[in-house]
Parts: sequence; C-alpha cells; structure tokens
Amino acid sequence: MAGNREQLINPEGQSDALDYLNLTRNLLRKFIISRLNCNPSGEEEIPEYKVLKPFGKEKLSIQDERVIYQARQKIPPLQKILGEAIEDIKKTSPQILIPEYIKTHFSECVTTLEPKAFEIYLDYEKGTFLSVIDTWILQNESAIKSLSEQGLPSSEFAKEVIKLFYPLVQRLEFRSGQTRKARGGRTFELVIGYLLGKIGIPYQKPKGKQQTKILKRVDLVIPDQVTAIELPDKAYFLSCKRTLRERWKQTIPERKPSWRVFLLTQDEDLPEGKAKEIDQLGMIVYVRDELKNKDYLAKKPWVRRLSDLPKDLSFS
Repeated sequence: MAGNREQLINPEGQSDALDYLNLTRNLLRKFIISRLNCNPSGEEEIPEYKVLKPFGKEKLSIQDERVIYQARQKIPPLQKILGEAIEDIKKTSPQILIPEYIKTHFSECVTTLEPKAFEIYLDYEKGTFLSVIDTWILQNESAIKSLSEQGLPSSEFAKEVIKLFYPLVQRLEFRSGQTRKARGGRTFELVIGYLLGKIGIPYQKPKGKQQTKILKRVDLVIPDQVTAIELPDKAYFLSCKRTLRERWKQTIPERKPSWRVFLLTQDEDLPEGKAKEIDQLGMIVYVRDELKNKDYLAKKPWVRRLSDLPKDLSFS
C-alpha cells in the first residue's frame, strides 16, 4: 500500500476506535448538509464522495425504520412552529401582528409570517437528518470498525460508509419531502386563520364526518360550518393553496349554487391561462399584491389582492 495515502490507522498501525467513529460522524454530517444545500459558512469544502445516483429502493431493516420514525417525531406540531414564528416576527416586524395593519396589509402579513414559519420548519427538518447520525453509528459500529481495519484511504472509507448509510437517508429524504409539501400547505392555512382571527373575523375549519363530506376540499369557512351548511349564501368558503401547481384544480372545492368560493394563494406567479380557468370555475382568487399589479392581471376583476380580502369579507 502506498505510503503517501491517508490512512485510518495511527503510525503504529493500531486502529483507534475514537478516530474512526469521529471520522464517520463528521463525514456523514458533511454528506447530509451537502444534500440539504445548507453548507454553513466556515465549513470546509465538501469532499468528492457524494453518491451520484440512487442505489435503488433498498428495503430497510427494522432498526433503520425505527431510527427514521424516532427522528421524525422530534419535529414539533405546526401550531408550535407557527407560535415560534410569531415570537420571531414580534422582534423583527412587529407591525404585521397589529390588527389595524393586518386589515390593510394582509398580503404583506401573510408573505412575511408564512415564510418565517416554513424557515423554522426547515431548521427542525435539518435537525432530524443530523439526529439520525449518532444512532445509526451506534447500531452499525461493528460494520464501520470492519471497514476501518481494511486500511482504506479516507476518501475510499467515506464512500463505503455512505453506501451503508445511503438507503436510510434516501428513505428519510423521500418521507420528509412528502411531509414538507403537506406541512407547507397546512402552514399557509394556519397563517390565514391566525391573521383573520387577529382582525376579528370568525372562521372554522370543517370537522365531523358528515360536515367534511358536504364541505369537501374547503379549508376554512366563515363564519362557521353550521352557517356554511344551512345558510350557504351567508357564508364564505376559503380554499387556501400555498402554490398553484399542475394539479391545482383537483384540490379545490366544487363550487355549488350560492357558494362564494375564494381561492387564496401566495404563489409568485399566476399565468393568464390559469387565471382564465379560475374565472371559468366561478371563483375569485386572491394573490400577492405585487402580482395583481402586473398588466395582464390588473384588469381582471376576479383576480384580487390578498390585502382586499378583509374588506371583501365585509369585516374591515
């Protein structure tokens, strides 16, 4: 073996358990951070031992499934994350929590508070990924030790360790991606509800088997679901969509006679074709204030500013 290659053994040739476990811990941390695209400032450059393509859908051991489950349980409920976002906003942009300001700057309030909540969620998600490292190392110490005793250069050792670790992180990435989409939409809905509550607009999320069947795909009703079901002409039906993706029409409520359905989104774009589809569905869509100001949307009365919502609900 060439003498100039970096070894995982000390000069006397004896394996040092602490060294190879610390090396494993550090390289897996760098590997995860590089995959999350959040390399912190001051970190050394990520070595070239990234997995270039998936190995396939590996069947995980019960131990690895348990590691993933336990890690994911550490992410707090959305209400708690929203609460943390509100506390942060109090320090940086307190005006967006003042009722009178919310009534006239609803768009700014939504697009400030929701991204902050999502940022906090992503921090928790990053912690979830990093938290699996120590548990995984503990469970795979014998396999790591065996690799360390082969006298591999650090780069080769890293590749072999990541091959062992990758199926777990790949599964965690897949499940986190699914959860992230669902949580993103739910967070947007919670932010809308929170801001409406701050300005005294009563609302309710449909609940109950029969009620949710009637109010299918409706996220929030104003003032409450009893009114929405029994006196629908006296209610508003809100569909809250963080973004309007390809299948957006499959996730919105079917507009019934006398239903006033408002589609709320903070998407940064609304193509003209999609705006026309919304009109054909008989709905009004509320978008970021700056998006409504674009020439091709300015004269479409069914496309309105999010900041117009309180006024249109007749509660301003």
